[in-house]
Amino acid sequence: MSDVAFPTSPILPRPSLAETLAPKAQALLRRPTQGAAERAAKDFESVLLYRLLEEMKRTIPSSGLLENGISEQVRDLFWYYLAQDLADKGGLGMWKELYRQMNPASGPGGAGPEQAP
Repeated sequence: MSDVAFPTSPILPRPSLAETLAPKAQALLRRPTQGAAERAAKDFESVLLYRLLEEMKRTIPSSGLLENGISEQVRDLFWYYLAQDLADKGGLGMWKELYRQMNPASGPGGAGPEQAP
């Protein structure tokens, strides 16, 4: 006979999927903090700026000099970080409106991001 040990304790039922996901769903439903909402609005604007810059990049003709996969990746990283930096420094200003829509209390009388000049 083999020396295999079998568990003697009763097998406990697994929690249901609803019980497992309930805490995560509640965390998603909570309102984001002011800093998180501002960061999310800026991140969204940076994605849109990246797409805009990507379309602008397509209008630049290729020179044929140093055109390979690595240089393409480096250029894409440059455009990505440029879009992030533009959004962090104000971007098009669209992030402020997105932020106001995520936090209605930060409207004209509430505390929110700085007002545009």
